[in-house]
Amino acid sequence: MALVVSLLATAMFLALGMAVVMSTTTGTITSRSHRVSEQAFFAADAGINIARRSLAKAFQEKLAEVAANPALLYQNTPNGANFPSPFQVIPPPNMTTIPTFYQGVFTRAAQLATDTTRNQRLNGINGASFTVNQFSIPSGTITLQVNSALLAVQTITLRYALQVTGSTVAGGTATLDESGTISTIINIANTPAVVPSRSFHFSGFGAFFDNGDTTASSYLTSGTFTGPVHTNTHFAFKSTNSVTFRNIVSQVDNFIRVDSTDFTQGHQALPTADRTGINMNETEGYRATSAVPLPANNFSQEYAVINNTGITDISTTTGLPIDPPAVIPTVSGSPVPVFDAQGRVTPTVLAANLRTSSTNLNPTLSGGNLPTGVYIPSSNGTSISGAGIYVQGDAADIQLSAVSGNQVYAVTQGSTTTTITVNYSSNTTTVVQGSNTHVYTGVPTDKSDSNPANWSPAVSLFTNGSINSLRGGKNGSTNNAALASGTRLTITAQRNITVTGDLKYTDAVANSDGTPTTNINNVRNVLGLFTNDGNVNLAPNASYVSSSLNLEIDAAVADFNTNTANDGGNIEGSITYTGGTSPGSSDRLKIVGSRAQSKINNIGYSNRDVFYDTRFSGGHFSPPFFPGTNYTLGTTALPGVVSLTSIALPHPIAMSWFRENR
Repeated sequence: MALVVSLLATAMFLALGMAVVMSTTTGTITSRSHRVSEQAFFAADAGINIARRSLAKAFQEKLAEVAANPALLYQNTPNGANFPSPFQVIPPPNMTTIPTFYQGVFTRAAQLATDTTRNQRLNGINGASFTVNQFSIPSGTITLQVNSALLAVQTITLRYALQVTGSTVAGGTATLDESGTISTIINIANTPAVVPSRSFHFSGFGAFFDNGDTTASSYLTSGTFTGPVHTNTHFAFKSTNSVTFRNIVSQVDNFIRVDSTDFTQGHQALPTADRTGINMNETEGYRATSAVPLPANNFSQEYAVINNTGITDISTTTGLPIDPPAVIPTVSGSPVPVFDAQGRVTPTVLAANLRTSSTNLNPTLSGGNLPTGVYIPSSNGTSISGAGIYVQGDAADIQLSAVSGNQVYAVTQGSTTTTITVNYSSNTTTVVQGSNTHVYTGVPTDKSDSNPANWSPAVSLFTNGSINSLRGGKNGSTNNAALASGTRLTITAQRNITVTGDLKYTDAVANSDGTPTTNINNVRNVLGLFTNDGNVNLAPNASYVSSSLNLEIDAAVADFNTNTANDGGNIEGSITYTGGTSPGSSDRLKIVGSRAQSKINNIGYSNRDVFYDTRFSGGHFSPPFFPGTNYTLGTTALPGVVSLTSIALPHPIAMSWFRENR
């Protein structure tokens, strides 16, 4: 019996021992598998944290790109014309067609998450690594809080989803999924453009009259106005005429004159859209507004001939122009004044920067003045160093012709004709007078823009006197346009400009009904006519116009009367008819561009149209060196600039995560 008990006890201890051994072996295997799995899990967990931070960093960088380049704004133009509504910094999430913005975020986040140096360090610790399987932003909310017309706040909250798989060299894997939100707050400002003095060019008006009711017969003629129309007084209408305004009409006085020839009677309230004979744009209407300041002088146009900009501002440090001409003569080692007491460039400085057409030498002053002649801006006699052509004294005739893409100017004084050809393709300017020919490198260039990338060929043709005949390329059987495609030109006269022929562009800006041509935004040719002390006279010559006495002027026309001492009882600062033969009842005056003048005068035509060059809209684009004012038609001449003033650091918050496998 004792033996049996002993054998049973021995068997039991043996079984227990084997159980212990088997349990220890199984535990060892289980612990190793668990450890490998946990290592993979920790790698995935580290990867989730890295992926989350990478997504936030990539989002921050892409928002910074939008802030640096407002053209990347998802909704609303970066010039703020319609700010603040509608406005959105980035597009809404869309997982069907992922917007480019989010594609960029995901690509950059993947680059940040797979940093080789960091991942090699993780692998070196325990042979673990991770892979980001997914970045996604399936939905979100983007709201705009408008504080004013200039300030707003955009709040962005996006839902994100991440998936990361961790792995080890021993074969362990673990996949984690995380979802959460990433948010930021963006402060937005629409900074009004700093509108410098005289930044609204007079070409911005379809028609402008300092005095819109000069004489008892100063009724507006039947026809159509397109573009903004303004007078610093009021307009007079005749009930038998029909005047159409396609855009806004504004005046300073709160009344108009109708029919009555008595300036103190016949006053009526500003017309409404239902007024017979005064047809207006119902949306823009007819309204009273403030007065428009006139230019004080034409010194800028004269100075532009020799300094490329026409900017006459003086440096407070040096006492010299901030944009000096190529040459400033010196006396006893000191520079001579560039401008006289009135602010006009001195003959001495003009002579130092101009060349004669005949000898290509600097002119010699006579009695302290330039001799009569046509001069070219060149400081060295070989290249063009200014932006124009200078005519001293009256010009009997100036003909403008577009020939084979070149711009040709033929200026006649007495029996002498000087022909100047600006060749844009060869970048040369050729001057011919009699048997003398001089070829200069370069063409007159407008450098008034602060960005050299925007400098372009342009001419200020300044006449220190009157232009007794100005015409285009129509001359008998020859019928060239006045302006070549690449010509930007402003013609300024100290006194009167008499137009004797059609002045037409090579590339038209308006159709026959006054509507803009389809390619108007690509048209470069532009002409301005300006006198600050005289009239623009209309005296069409049948040889210089297309038919009968019909006259077409493609230009922005500005004529004012700052010096009344030489008026001699005449109306000056106006467009008036001075031709020997009166236009017939079917003849028509057509101005394609704009007109601005001090006073209304007799234009001689029973029919006239002023078709607005829509490139002038807003008063910013204009012929080169064209006169300006600080008027803004009730709105900012240049739209404000939208900027993202601050972007809160994108803040990710993990809302949930789960492990796909164990």
